[in-house]
Amino acid sequence: MKLLHIGEADSRLPTEGPFLDALREVGELMVIRNDGTMTDEEMASHIREHDVLLTIWGSSPVPKQIAENPGRLSYICNISGGIKGWIPLSIIEAGIPVTNWGDAIAADVAEAAFTLLLASLKELLPQQLSVRSGGWHRNDRRVGMMYGLRIGIYGMGVIGRKFVEFLRPFECHIHYYDPYLSSTTTLEGCKRYDGLVELAADCDVLVIHAGLTEETRNSVNAEVLSHLADYSIVINTARGDIIDQDALFAELREGRLRAGLDVIADNDRLADDHPARMWPNVLFTAHDLFYATWNMPQLQRYERICLDNLQRFRDGKPLLFKFDRDRYLRST
Repeated sequence: MKLLHIGEADSRLPTEGPFLDALREVGELMVIRNDGTMTDEEMASHIREHDVLLTIWGSSPVPKQIAENPGRLSYICNISGGIKGWIPLSIIEAGIPVTNWGDAIAADVAEAAFTLLLASLKELLPQQLSVRSGGWHRNDRRVGMMYGLRIGIYGMGVIGRKFVEFLRPFECHIHYYDPYLSSTTTLEGCKRYDGLVELAADCDVLVIHAGLTEETRNSVNAEVLSHLADYSIVINTARGDIIDQDALFAELREGRLRAGLDVIADNDRLADDHPARMWPNVLFTAHDLFYATWNMPQLQRYERICLDNLQRFRDGKPLLFKFDRDRYLRST
């Protein structure tokens, strides 16, 4: 089985290590570094000579002509999550199997959201700011507890459901809204709502686990935020553009709401001199909270899923986390 990766200068495919060694055990691996001078036809020619194309962050986009003439190519294994940046919809529609990491990071993102929830609920940032400025006990504390907390979850996919597992031992009231979930689907111990405004009006914490689509972009807007009670908490580990950031920042600047934000709009970065960096009621974690840099396993979950799917393809077994048109359009 011949494997190919065509990566640009920022390709995240490692150049050595356990994952690359494992890939070479599965098949004959060729890695091509594209310095920006390769034409689409040159890339297509390389792709047509291989059974599997491996894509990841920093991959060169798959030429559209592959949809019409894939040659030997029979499978595209996307090692990471999103695929829209380098795999066009026409590839899916042409029937070429495409998979991604599926639920690999569900536990990691849910853990990140839970971390931000606890840190915000217990006001760890204001407490530390007080201690570092010479204070100790704070008279203005608004520290909450998980027991009986009303938590509204926007988006009940694999990450949202994993987050629910984190919550269950604490006897919270779990509410949710997901416009893409079948009306016949029920989640044990969770109360379903028909809209974001209704959800916001009946929760103390709004946690965003939705994917970014044209329908969800800016959907957590000023109206939704206005229905949150004073000092409610907004947690976002999904995509920054799901929230109307100007509306949220207006609430945070006034001190009416609190937030834990692993992601923000406009490419996940605040200007160096943005005043929000100094607000005590918001935690920013720079979209780094679920990326481990210490005590890492030899192989990450998403790498294991990639290797499993490659072995499944080689052995003629069904692939996991395969895209169809609907999943492609709804993916971030």
